[in-house]
Amino acid sequence: MSRLTLAWFNLTQQAGQDLCLKIPICEVYSRVIDRAFHALSHIGWRDSERGTGYTYFKHITDEQRDRLNAFLELLQSTLCLTISPHLQPSFTNELDEAYALDFTFQQGVQPLTYTDPGKLQHEAKDLRIASAANALATVATEVIRGHPTLLRADIIAAMPRRPSKPYHLPEHLLSEIGAILKRPVGLRLFKTDHPKLRDLSLPQKLEALKTVFRLEESVQGKSVLIIDDLYQSGASVWSLAGFLKSNGAREVYALACVKSWSDTDNV
Repeated sequence: MSRLTLAWFNLTQQAGQDLCLKIPICEVYSRVIDRAFHALSHIGWRDSERGTGYTYFKHITDEQRDRLNAFLELLQSTLCLTISPHLQPSFTNELDEAYALDFTFQQGVQPLTYTDPGKLQHEAKDLRIASAANALATVATEVIRGHPTLLRADIIAAMPRRPSKPYHLPEHLLSEIGAILKRPVGLRLFKTDHPKLRDLSLPQKLEALKTVFRLEESVQGKSVLIIDDLYQSGASVWSLAGFLKSNGAREVYALACVKSWSDTDNV
């Protein structure tokens, strides 16, 4: 699966013993937790049954436990996006972590019904309703604040627009996120003009994305968080992550407003 949520977690601590955390999909979420809480000491992740894993945290304080619990609850309500089979032939570890607030549409509901973030994204992007864009930015900021790794990013930047594109929702979201967080955001990162990617097949899109990005600012040794409105196949953000790492970025993360049900773009 390339679209994950943390279905459950189990934090337990017996009197006089270390805090035990048990989680599913340990091969993904253990790395997410370790990166977010790199200062916490634990015994290492141990395999349990059916892909679950567990560890014991050493000398954890009540405050640290509360922060860890809040982060795990955030992972339960946020989509974690890993590389799809369609992208695996072209990418490896360019994108360190990627998330979306929710799917565009509710699962298994007919006729198609927007999720709350999906409705906001539609109103903000297609109808240009400023209040919807601001609300979407507020929700995205709450995720960033609750995710230690994303909050620590040295640079928060928007997916760049095509020069001929008159309105670009990620730029508006980025400005609002910076205002809420009260920190500088943005990166002198640009795209050359190209055909609309939605009109291309996935192989054509990947080929077009090889040469579209231009950087006029150093990212050497920096961690970068990319803000986008829609994650479909992930071709754009994985390509951008590869470009940034080829220019010296240490880590690249992504946060999208919504994830489509399809992983294949127009294929």
